[in-house]
Amino acid sequence: MRMLLWLLFFSALGLGAWGDSPWFSWNETQARDVSEQLVDLFVGISQFIQKGRNGNPTIVSRKEWGAQSLTCRALLTPPVAYVISDQLMGMECQEQNVCSQKLRDLQSHSIFTKGWCDVAYNFLVGDDGRVYEGVGWNIQGLHTQGYNSISLGLAFFGTKEGSSPSPAALSAAENLIFYAIRKGHLSPRYIQPLLLEEEVCPAHEQPVPRKACPSIIMRSSWEARETYCPKMNIPAKYVIIIHTAGATCSTSMDCQARVRDTQSYHMDKLNFCDIGYHFLVGQDGGVYEGVGWHIQGSHTYGYNDIALGIAFMGNFVEKPPNAAALEAAQSLIQCAVDKGYLTPNYLLVGHSDIVNVVSPGKALYDIISTWPHFKQRGGTSS
Repeated sequence: MRMLLWLLFFSALGLGAWGDSPWFSWNETQARDVSEQLVDLFVGISQFIQKGRNGNPTIVSRKEWGAQSLTCRALLTPPVAYVISDQLMGMECQEQNVCSQKLRDLQSHSIFTKGWCDVAYNFLVGDDGRVYEGVGWNIQGLHTQGYNSISLGLAFFGTKEGSSPSPAALSAAENLIFYAIRKGHLSPRYIQPLLLEEEVCPAHEQPVPRKACPSIIMRSSWEARETYCPKMNIPAKYVIIIHTAGATCSTSMDCQARVRDTQSYHMDKLNFCDIGYHFLVGQDGGVYEGVGWHIQGSHTYGYNDIALGIAFMGNFVEKPPNAAALEAAQSLIQCAVDKGYLTPNYLLVGHSDIVNVVSPGKALYDIISTWPHFKQRGGTSS
């Protein structure tokens, strides 16, 4: 469905004067095959900032295009520093009612096939020149791993196969981006567009910020009992994905209570040294410290000292965790590698790949089987 992926980096560098700012940092090789219309769009943005453009975009609300109820919970903190732009193919439309139907189909595909909480983008720009509300200004999108919490995702759709967005669509995008800056959704301090084609590796062209580690709710916050357990062998060689099979939680208060109850059950009923998992993930998108990085878990016999056990709170046999929980877990895994707690060539497995159990549930298993480093029992890593 994707043709091109552009990264439009909005960096709040805090330089003193607009006129002194180096507006463009890409070279001719990078920009050679990028649509000239899109380049004109991004060039125009800097001009409109200086001229004080006051145009407002025409936004078709979720209610107007017939969206299902928004269930995503991961909040976006404004102003964000980036805009990530994409073009969706196979969704040709020129009229609002047709474009609305295309979006309803996209939303259904995103929720029921992908297992996401909604469409991946904050806004979508139709070739009819209208802006359609995706997850909106205040909710994180699901468009680009590592940038969802710090960017607005903008997708062009409705174009014919192989065509660039229409002038009306480009104008609508101009208005939307300027409006975002003016209303404080997007950082106004400095704009530095950098356009990259999908196949260009940013690491070889420009430094890209590493994804920040997720905010971890520490043991002290959920009032863990004090314990003294064996140390972990760092770095771990495996990540084992588990589900707790109990009730899920969607607020921090409820999730903290679930973690406390799990620790009590593991220690008092199962005679574990502590809670069995290294980390637990809630439907609130929170990561809760179990025994943490340095202590052995009690989740998988034979692997407790060499594997990080990450447990999703809930039962995910039929329905997968929401997008906020899935992204939190992926961020945690990448953080473990970056911090040296997990070897870079680690293997990712489901609990059922090692032990004869239902965990992590088929719906969750189907998703983690698409993640990097996944290794099915008897198979090879991806």
